[in-house]
Amino acid sequence: MFQDFKFLFKRPLLLISLAFIALLPVIYAVTFLGAMWNPYDRTSDMQFHIVNEDTGNEDIELGKEFEEELKNNDELDWQFSDLEEAETALQNGESYGYLVIPAEASDNAMTFLSDSPDNVDLTLKTNPGYNFIGSVMSEQVGSILVKNVQEEITETYTKTLLSELDDISSQSDEAQSAIAELKDGAVELDNGLGQLQDSSGQLSEGAGSLESGAAQVSEGAGTLANGEQQFTNQLSQLSPMLGNYAQPVQGAQSELESGAGQLNEASTQLAGGASELNAGITQMNGGIGELKAGSSEMAEALTEVDTRFNEALGDIEEQNLVFSDEGAEAIAGPVNLEIESTVDTQNYAQGFAPLIIAVSLFIGAITFNVVYPMNKIFEDKKHVFSQWLSRGLLFLSHSVIISTLLYAVVVWVMQIEIASHWRFYMAMFVWSLVSITLIGLLVMIFGNFGKFLGIVLLIVQLSSSGGTFPIETANNFYQALFGFLPMAFVVSGFKDAIFDQAFNLEFSTIMYTLLAVAAGAYLLVLLVLWLKDKFPKYEEKANKMAKFEN
Repeated sequence: MFQDFKFLFKRPLLLISLAFIALLPVIYAVTFLGAMWNPYDRTSDMQFHIVNEDTGNEDIELGKEFEEELKNNDELDWQFSDLEEAETALQNGESYGYLVIPAEASDNAMTFLSDSPDNVDLTLKTNPGYNFIGSVMSEQVGSILVKNVQEEITETYTKTLLSELDDISSQSDEAQSAIAELKDGAVELDNGLGQLQDSSGQLSEGAGSLESGAAQVSEGAGTLANGEQQFTNQLSQLSPMLGNYAQPVQGAQSELESGAGQLNEASTQLAGGASELNAGITQMNGGIGELKAGSSEMAEALTEVDTRFNEALGDIEEQNLVFSDEGAEAIAGPVNLEIESTVDTQNYAQGFAPLIIAVSLFIGAITFNVVYPMNKIFEDKKHVFSQWLSRGLLFLSHSVIISTLLYAVVVWVMQIEIASHWRFYMAMFVWSLVSITLIGLLVMIFGNFGKFLGIVLLIVQLSSSGGTFPIETANNFYQALFGFLPMAFVVSGFKDAIFDQAFNLEFSTIMYTLLAVAAGAYLLVLLVLWLKDKFPKYEEKANKMAKFEN
């Protein structure tokens, strides 16, 4: 029932190896997840260039203000340079992108309330060939930068419009005061017209009374004068003969006196009518004065209103402000972002192909060593040098076969676009040779445990080659390994071949470096073969490690 466990416990080396194999998932998870723990929190080492060509104007210096804002921002490693320097850094893989602010940016930003509004055109350039995810991150950065520029422009226009509205508001307050005065003048004018109407009625009545009284006075005065004259003449003639008729004479005289009284009353009425006429004229003159004053106030208020609104319109005309649908659209979206790439990526597969191909060839080398008995002792044991050459031919054959098969699948089946086919195949062959030589060396030295070390080496290289997220987003440990691991070199070589663009290293430099690694590993294979030949105990020990079950 426990035969397998009894077998394991009798072979501690095998037990130790299985324990290490059990740790492989842990090593893979910890190493790979550690490299991608939170790349967006470690972007401060990613270079991004700002090319500010904006000349500015008296109202706004968009480029300068944008630079000052970014100098206080540590989300990226901002570099302020000219276009040539930014282009070179992007081509070499030193930078992940650059943003160009054109010379006319500020001028265009101030045209949104003119007859011909122009948007601010910014250019973002990335390099997906060097690092696909890095280019995506750069595009996200570009979108954020565009948002910042839009906010800057919107803030400027908001301040301008509020200033204009404040001026118009002040002038409107003055116009409102003038309108209030106009209203008061209209009320006074209305009251004056009412008083004038009343005075006109009184004047008409007084004039009628005066005319009637004057007629009565005139008539009474004539009658009185005639009667008095006749009475006087007759009285003087008849006075001697009156005698007993003196009493009637006295009655006539009384009537005469009564007529004189009527005449006096009529005179009084005439005087009263004249007074009423004078009062009516006085009231009419007062109403006319009030009417004139109200009319003057109304005219002044109307003039004030016209002046204030003309001043407001004049201010708008002086600012050359034009309120149009095009201007409103420009203010709502003031910036156009044009995204360019140093290379054209066909799809995600093309962007990730350098890393995936490098990993595939390395896994092929591990699989070969799992199947082939690298420490096999042949019956017709040859000289060490002969064994070494034979091992070299084996490595070369493996590299040619696996590289040719993978090349055919990538190019003809998956149809991934390759810029330089000879460089692409050369990189595949050299990397396959490096992989099989390194893994073969580890297996020859450590036996099956060397296969385990090969898998660990794969995991470490996968995490530190910069094939996924930019290496600058990994922690310092992985960044330190980046410059020494061979997979980082070959990934750059594949990028060069696929996109026909040299990045941080020339293709020839990459090939020489990898060939040097392969040559060094191959020389160590010769050393191991020599040690096994000279020291049989070492060979016996290595063979036991290769066969745990023994």
